[in-house]
This record gives sequence, structure tokens and C-alpha cells, in this order.
Amino acid sequence: MQVTTETLEHQTVALQVEIEPERVNQAFERAYRRLGRYVEIPGFRPGKAPIGLLRQALREDYVRQHVLEQLLEETMNSAMSQAQVEPYGAPPELDIQQLEEGKPMLYSLKVPLEPKVELGEYRGLKVTRYKPVVTEEDVTNEIESRRRQFTRYERVEREAQTGDVVFVTVVPHIEGEPHPQPTRRNLIHLTEEMQAHPLGKMLLGTKAGDVKEETVQFPENDPDPELRGKTVKLQVTVHGVSEMKLPDDEEFLKQMQAETMEELRERVRQALQEELARYADSASRSSMRSAVLQAAKVDISPIIIVSRARDTLAALQEQLRRGGYTLEEYAQSYNMSEAEFVEYWRQRTASDILYGLILRAIREREGITLSEEERQQAIREVAEQYNMTEEEAAQSEELEEELETRLAQKTLQFLWDVADVTEEEFRIQSGREQSDNEE
Repeated sequence: MQVTTETLEHQTVALQVEIEPERVNQAFERAYRRLGRYVEIPGFRPGKAPIGLLRQALREDYVRQHVLEQLLEETMNSAMSQAQVEPYGAPPELDIQQLEEGKPMLYSLKVPLEPKVELGEYRGLKVTRYKPVVTEEDVTNEIESRRRQFTRYERVEREAQTGDVVFVTVVPHIEGEPHPQPTRRNLIHLTEEMQAHPLGKMLLGTKAGDVKEETVQFPENDPDPELRGKTVKLQVTVHGVSEMKLPDDEEFLKQMQAETMEELRERVRQALQEELARYADSASRSSMRSAVLQAAKVDISPIIIVSRARDTLAALQEQLRRGGYTLEEYAQSYNMSEAEFVEYWRQRTASDILYGLILRAIREREGITLSEEERQQAIREVAEQYNMTEEEAAQSEELEEELETRLAQKTLQFLWDVADVTEEEFRIQSGREQSDNEE
């Protein structure tokens, strides 16, 4: 077997492997003999027929696949050992170039090597620690938001005004098209935002039984893709106007299972504080993560990123499949196409890998380790979580993952201790906007 090596960029080595024809021929003969045991040829016991007859009886591609698997199993690790390279974080990329009887087998391997991390100055990172702040105004706004969840709508015999809900039939006819669009039946809530829309402007001041017809220009960002940016003649029939009725305090407190408004305010304040604490912690961690990623240069084989992204995406797809969903449907929840989500997933995977590598490099330089007490605590928790004995947990992959997580947390605590920290108030609106962006 001949192996030649070529050093590529980004911690990747290419191997060109050539296996002599004699070994290839022997592999084919063994494959025919082995597979021939399962083929019935008249006049011969299983596996005893001449090779020539077995060649006729067995599909060539079937035999070739068995030969391929056998030769790769025999030679791949030997080829990497001969070249003194060891794959890191992902299997090598394989390209079969030639596999025929009577000819040398040719294939290439692209082997990812251990990434190189060049640390910059990681002490004194400029980071922000967000402090959750809930005001009385926040509590009031949240209470009124919850009150609106119990809104009733009552029919009124008057003209529609701000805040009303109007039940309409709309027939849109796009300018330049021979036929109108299908009739749409809608409930339109006349919010201040809706009143800036052409349809909202038409409906303000209408009442049940009114019929209006106007030619309007739909905005370029209209939620209706068929009407977006177009000149449209709208024929609108108003079937009814309903007024929003909010529950009074007594009814609202009963719905919320609270005795007094003070009790409800305290409960809402506590819920907001807990919610905001989670958001603030997430924002603080994001600040540190961004600083850490900028504190080092990482030279990494793209094979590692592609392989990890492929494996984790496949696991996600299987999880979605069990729940009756597709990746396309899941991507839509992120307002992405499937292709956009796959690229987003690749970028997120790359960021996760780089972050972990940098933290590990900092940990090793600073000599950050877990004490024996911390290790024993991890063993006990893994044993309890996964229903193992402590002896089983001590040898498990789950423990290795838990120890790695704890080391990362300890490294992050060190970085916070030596960071240049700015404290900033974090309000509920900022938290919810952050949550929407993460989703």
C-alpha cells in the first residue's frame, strides 16, 4: 500500500492511498466465495461453484460494495498510521477514485487535525452584566395585558371607532387584472396601527350594512403577499361592529384567582422578576460569549464543522419526525426557509465549537480543574439523573459530558472574575425582544 500526504489549509491533511492490484483481486475472490454461499447454482454445493459461475450469478455492484467495505476496513486506519495523522472531532472525508479487478484501488482521505487556538488577551474582557429591573409601570402594564385576555366583544349599533372589531366581506380587484380576487371574510381590529392601513381607513366610521368601494395603494410590506405593493379596488361590506369590553376589577380578580389587587400585583411582580432574571442572565452570557469569541483565533478544519452540523441536524430531524413535524415546518417557526435554517444551523454549530475550544484553551493555560469533591458530586448527580449506580456513572459518557460542562462553567466564572464588567439595567421589554430574536 502506498500513501502520499499533502498538507492543506485549516488543519487538514490529504492522503492519497493506492492498494496494489493483487490485494484487490484477492479481496474480490474472497467476496465472491463468501457471497456465493448464499447463491444456489445447480450441480454445486453452496460456496463450491467455480468463480466464473459466481461472477455470472452475483450482481457486480453488490460484490463491489462488499470489497469496498472490506478494503477500507483493512487499510484506512493503516494509511493514517503510516502518514502519522489522527482524525480529530470528525471522521475523514472519503473519495473513492477507482475500484476494479486487475487494477489498483485508489482513494483519497481528507483528515481533520486538532484545531489550533491562538489566545489573545482574555483577562479584562469588556463585558456587560445585566441587572433585572421591574418597575411599578411594568407591573401595571402586565396586569392590563392579562386583563385584555378576558376581553368580551359586544355588538353595537353605531359607527366603528378606535378599538372596535369590524366583521367585513372584502372583494379585492387588482388593477390590470381581468377578474377580482376571491372574496375574503375578515374580522378587523381597528387598532391605531390598523387605522394607518388602507383597509382600516375605509372601515373607520362605518356601521353594519354599509357598502364602500375605493381604489387604494397597498404598502410594500403588507402581510398579504397577493396584494402587497399593488393598486387595488376594494369593495367592502360591513356586517357588524363589536365593542371591546374589559372585565372590571372584581370580575378580573376572580378570573385570576386573587383576593385583592395588591395580591395580584405582588404575584405579577414576582413572575416578571423571575422572567426578567432569565432574560438578563441570557443577555449577560451572550455578552461574555461574544467577548470570548473575539479573544482568540482558531484554525479549524471545516470538516469538523460540517460533520457536527450534519449529525446534530439529523438528530433534530429525527426528534421532529417523532413529534409529527418536518424540518421545513420547524424552520418556518424561525421565519426561515428550510435552506436558510440549515445555513443558520451550520453557523450556530461553528460558533458553539469555536466557543468550546477557546474556553478549553483558557482552562488549560490557567490550570482550571475540578476538585475530587466536585467530581464525586458530579458522579452522584449523573447516577441519580440517569438511574445508574455510582460505579456505572463513573465510567459513563454522561459523566464526561457533565464534567466538561462544569469545567466550562468554572472557566466562565474565572473570566467574569477577571473581566472589565459594566452593569446595565435590563427592562422587561428588552428581555422579550431578545427572546423574539432568539426564536
